[in-house]
Parts: sequence; structure tokens; C-alpha cells
Amino acid sequence: MADRATTLSGTFMKVTLGPTSKVLGAGNYSLSGITRSTVETGEFGVDFTTYEFGCADGGTITLSDVAYDPTCPEQNTLVSAISNAFKFDNNTTSGIRFWINNTSWISVGTSGHILMTRAFAITADRCGMAKTSFEGQVSGAPMALYNA
Repeated sequence: MADRATTLSGTFMKVTLGPTSKVLGAGNYSLSGITRSTVETGEFGVDFTTYEFGCADGGTITLSDVAYDPTCPEQNTLVSAISNAFKFDNNTTSGIRFWINNTSWISVGTSGHILMTRAFAITADRCGMAKTSFEGQVSGAPMALYNA
């Protein structure tokens, strides 16, 4: 049998606050990834510009196409995080987890936080479902893969 990449099906994925508090209605999530900046270090007499590594940005997280449910405690917690300037960490009981299967999830690294930057954006369609979305900034550490 040839080597193959593991296929990850969205049917096994979910978003939770802590290990089990599922954000109901979530349809899509995206993690923008890490970006490392560069700093120009050239000087007079150098023909080609030189660079060094600068700071890294942990990226952003986005939950989109979420069925809006004003009674969902987890959706309300995400909204409240903006109003109260609450930072999510990778706390085992309340941190945001982006599950990739039944036993593995992605969350902010040990020394980092996720600062919610957008919530309560609601769209509605006359013949459709009300939808909402959430966005956050990763701070202080990259996102990391964890296993149960």
C-alpha cells in the first residue's frame, strides 16, 4: 500500500469552549496561520538588500457561517469576550478548541491568548437562516496541535 496523507473530514470537526461546550451552529472555521516579519538590514555599499527575521504574528481565527442562536451560551460567551475584554487561553476548561477529529484539536499555545475582535455580526435572508460570525487575534504564541 502506498503512503497517503490522512484525510480530515469536516463531519468529525467542531469548535468548543473547553473540551465539551460546543459552539452550536458553526459551519466553517479558518486559522490564518503564522506570519514571520522580516526587517531590512542593508547598508551602503551592499548590492543586494539583506534581511533578518523580525517578530512573528500568530494569525487570526474566524468562525463563519454560524447559525445564529441567541440562546447558545457558547455564542454568547464569544460575544461577551469582546464587551468585557476577556482573553481566551488554552485553559483545559474554557479555551477555544478547533477540533480536527475526535481526539485532536488546535488551540493557542501555552503562553498565548486569543483576543476576540469581532462578534455579533448577523446576516439574515428572507428565505434562509440567520447567520453570525466571530473573529479573533492570536497573541503571544502560535496555534498548536493537541491530542487527548
